[in-house]
Amino acid sequence: MEYCKIHTEDSLLIVAIMNIWETEDRGVNLEVRIEKDGDMDTYAEFTLPAYHCHHAYGFSETELMKLERFLRDNAVTIWRMGKGEIVAEGVA
Repeated sequence: MEYCKIHTEDSLLIVAIMNIWETEDRGVNLEVRIEKDGDMDTYAEFTLPAYHCHHAYGFSETELMKLERFLRDNAVTIWRMGKGEIVAEGVA
């Protein structure tokens, strides 16, 4: 599992690539989990490329919208991490 740490205005987030899989009808999908560092109970799990949040706890709606925007803005890097093309190390 690849992951990186992201500093935001309010906290440190851990972004982890949980799973990548292919389907016959939709192509390649990627599952990403974002949690607050030191608080595994505050998390959100997204499926890309739909950017669908399928599980979340502890984040406000505003925070979830910001997380979705982050995923969209950094999609190329996140997909490359998921495919193993780049290795995330340290703080992004």
